[in-house]
Amino acid sequence: MVWVTPLPPGLKMAGIFGGDTLRSLAAATPAEQVERIETVDTYERGLIAHVQELHAPVDPVDEMKPAQSKPLRLKVNAYEGKEGENLLFWVRDVELTMDAALISTERLRVAFAVSNLGGRAKAWAYTREATTPDCEALLSEPAFRPTNYEYRQRSRFLACKQGKRELHEYIQEMRVLAASLVGNPLPEHIKVTVFMDGLKVGPSRTQLFCVHANTMEDAIQIALQEEYSHKQARTLMSMRQGRNSSTVAMQGAPAAGASIGPVPMELGTAVQSSIRCYGCGKLGHMQ
Repeated sequence: MVWVTPLPPGLKMAGIFGGDTLRSLAAATPAEQVERIETVDTYERGLIAHVQELHAPVDPVDEMKPAQSKPLRLKVNAYEGKEGENLLFWVRDVELTMDAALISTERLRVAFAVSNLGGRAKAWAYTREATTPDCEALLSEPAFRPTNYEYRQRSRFLACKQGKRELHEYIQEMRVLAASLVGNPLPEHIKVTVFMDGLKVGPSRTQLFCVHANTMEDAIQIALQEEYSHKQARTLMSMRQGRNSSTVAMQGAPAAGASIGPVPMELGTAVQSSIRCYGCGKLGHMQ
């Protein structure tokens, strides 16, 4: 180990500030010397504190914690298995809610699904909870559905008609009924045929019979596009007719002070007020 002999205060200050600075400090008044020394001391203390802060060990508690996802609380309407309730949409709603609430374990997922059942569906679920620990298997059981649920939904889909409704209302019902047949879906060509047959007579139906749609969604897009084009054409036609009517009215309007009456378009029907009759010699007519 090497021992370093401490320098005298005078030599130490000369090494830090330099000889010229030290001589100017010695020539200064006592008040100026105190002020300069305090300034240097303040600077030195700040520099030491900054160096110590940079080399200080980092506390693990003070480190940036990773962002954690917070669960989102949502509400699901209870499913009781009554007529008109859509089981497929309820199952999808339950799955989305469980994902948003960060429910990951199967036991908690089953408990959450059962808690959103009602009526005979909930009573059936309590009897199956002990033997069906899997949430997906529990929700796929058809026991709490209405009687002949698939048959009823399929019959409603095949008999669906547009009638006096708007096109978007008819499309929405067809999509809901088609989604309810996910367990035993119909072929796409049957869906297209049913959709085309249910449309009322109009431009959309005519266009669909002129083109070939592979899926029901393709047929829906064609029908919507044709209806939009037809509405745009009717709007432009109405604007042109209104503009033409206004132009004709302005051109046919009599001037201020002019007599209102039929405007002669032929020379034979014109009032010849300046022509003299050769028979009687009067103005306004000819013999």
